[in-house]
Amino acid sequence: MRKSSNNIATQTAAAATISGHLFRASLIAKHLALAAKNSRAMVLRAGEKAAGLKVISDYFDELADKTINLSATINQKAISISRTSVRQWRTQTFLDRMGNSQTRLSDNKALQLNSSIADGQHYLTKLINALRSELGELNDLLADIRQYMQSSNVVAVTFKLEATQTGEFQPLLEDMAKKIDNHSNDIKFHITTSQNQLAQFQI
Repeated sequence: MRKSSNNIATQTAAAATISGHLFRASLIAKHLALAAKNSRAMVLRAGEKAAGLKVISDYFDELADKTINLSATINQKAISISRTSVRQWRTQTFLDRMGNSQTRLSDNKALQLNSSIADGQHYLTKLINALRSELGELNDLLADIRQYMQSSNVVAVTFKLEATQTGEFQPLLEDMAKKIDNHSNDIKFHITTSQNQLAQFQI
């Protein structure tokens, strides 16, 4: 199905918006990883009182590292989609202009444009196929990181519950759990917004 340049321009804007949200999510993921490492250090410092938190803290540290790596992959994918969408918009604009020019030319001159138009159509088809593939990959990656953040929320709740057994360390550990939960929710916001923007792509 052929799209208008206006529709593709809207799609291009959506791609740029997704890229922006995912860049912010990747920055938050670094804060998330720092909170995980701080919690791990605090658990070690608390010693026996926080024995039940060690496994949780180690798991969260691993989860945070995975989140950073996945965020970076997702952000690069979003940038690639944005670039592909811009190329699609430019190609469709070119074809629209060629089509309009063709109707005003003599038959002989109009035929001369056929080769350029055919090449443009071929390139546009390649871009559409590439974009379809990239969008599918991005959708899967967004689902993965959302699942990570769901796990992170569960870890934060468990961490907070276990922190009640740590005596004087409880306030600090509960504050860390709160930071972990807040960072996870902030990332989920950007992921959800990106998924909503992704719905604007109709390939």
